[in-house]
Amino acid sequence: MAKISNSKLYIIILSVLFCVAIALIIRLMFNKRNVHAFVSSLEVYSGESIHYSDSTFRANEWLWEFGNGDVSDTRGGEYTYLQAGVYQLRLTVNQSLQKEYIINVRNPVQLERDSLIRIDAPDFAVQEEFVVFRGVGFAKDWKWAFGETGAVDSRDQVAMYAFETPGIYDVTLMTENTKYPVTHTIEIFPKYMENDTTDVMVMMGNDIREHLQAIVDGEPFNPHYNHIIRKYLCNDPNVLVTVNNDKKNDFYSYCQGLKLIARKNTDILEVVVVPDEKQPACLKKLFVMQQARMQ
Repeated sequence: MAKISNSKLYIIILSVLFCVAIALIIRLMFNKRNVHAFVSSLEVYSGESIHYSDSTFRANEWLWEFGNGDVSDTRGGEYTYLQAGVYQLRLTVNQSLQKEYIINVRNPVQLERDSLIRIDAPDFAVQEEFVVFRGVGFAKDWKWAFGETGAVDSRDQVAMYAFETPGIYDVTLMTENTKYPVTHTIEIFPKYMENDTTDVMVMMGNDIREHLQAIVDGEPFNPHYNHIIRKYLCNDPNVLVTVNNDKKNDFYSYCQGLKLIARKNTDILEVVVVPDEKQPACLKKLFVMQQARMQ
């Protein structure tokens, strides 16, 4: 009987130790969480506003530094750069977590009178965050339909809109000078919520970011490349990678670029992952934010 009681005691002790270990691992993961913030555009004209906001898990204190001496301590808002130049926008959350953006402020472009009307807007954004859509060209009447309401949503040349529902939307713009609508496709991702699903997606992005950074820093290529492609991409080297909301590559070519061109000269700031609806265990897209390393 004593031996049976001792066995039960050992099982109880091991179970308690296992639970404590899991709790410590979870706590460590949360302590290493990244800042999740949104800036409406990384390129603007002088005199135009950018919109910024933060949705970092358990955030309660913010400091936005706009790179010219101006600061804000709100979760989000808008800011206008009055002079052209390159500015480093930095957000500090809870006095410890940081994220930086490089904002390129340009002087307004001088367009020819007969230039075509086009849309200047990001390819993706986050649910309930304001997105800036800029009509480029000469016109008096601007009619924006953002694809969510079924109606004309704005009549301004520079329009702002917050999508309520995640999805892919065809934004259309009509003016008196266009025969048919000018279109732009934008993908809206779910906002960061305090739930397990989002935490898993964030942790996946963080893990991929660390292995991409290791490739940049000159560590052996194959272990880090194979870790990502086997664990997250279902061995598909052609998964689409979009860099800084602009440039695109297949995953293999992107990693080779990190190894050969961006080697030891690039910081991988954030990776946002998009799962495949048909194969939830596989990722179909990666959005990478990166910048040249400060010398």
